[in-house]
Amino acid sequence: MQLKVGIEGLSFDSAHYTKGVTKKCLNLHGHTYTVDVEVEGEVSEEMDMVMDFGEIKELAEKVLEKWDHKFLVSGDEADRIETEGPFNFEPKIMEGEPTTENIATEIAGEIFDELELPVEVKLYEGKKNYAVSKCSGK
Repeated sequence: MQLKVGIEGLSFDSAHYTKGVTKKCLNLHGHTYTVDVEVEGEVSEEMDMVMDFGEIKELAEKVLEKWDHKFLVSGDEADRIETEGPFNFEPKIMEGEPTTENIATEIAGEIFDELELPVEVKLYEGKKNYAVSKCSGK
C-alpha cells in the first residue's frame, strides 16, 4: 500500500537576489527558509511503515546543510560575482534563478537522489509565501 509520510519545520538561512521581479528583490537580501518534506512509498512488511521519521529528517538535514548560510546564485551569474572582505563567502550555484520555486525544485531533487522515493518539498520564504515541488525521478 502506498502512503505519504513527512516532517515539518526544518530550516536554513541563505542570501540571494532575484532579477526581473521588483527593484527591491534585486538587492542582496536573506531569508530564513522553512522546509516541509513528504515522502511517498510502500509500507514495508518488516517495519509496518514507509520510512522512519528520523531517517527522513537526517537525510533532509544533510541536503539542507548544503544550502545553509550560502549565497544562492544562478549559474549564469556566478562568474560575475566578486567579493572581498574579512568574511567567508560560499556560493550555492543553481541551475536557474534563485526563486522560491527553483530552490524548492532543486532541494526536492537532491532529497530524491538520497532517498530514491517520490518526494514533495514545501519551501516557505518567510511565514506566508511558499512553493511546492514534487520529484519522482530525474
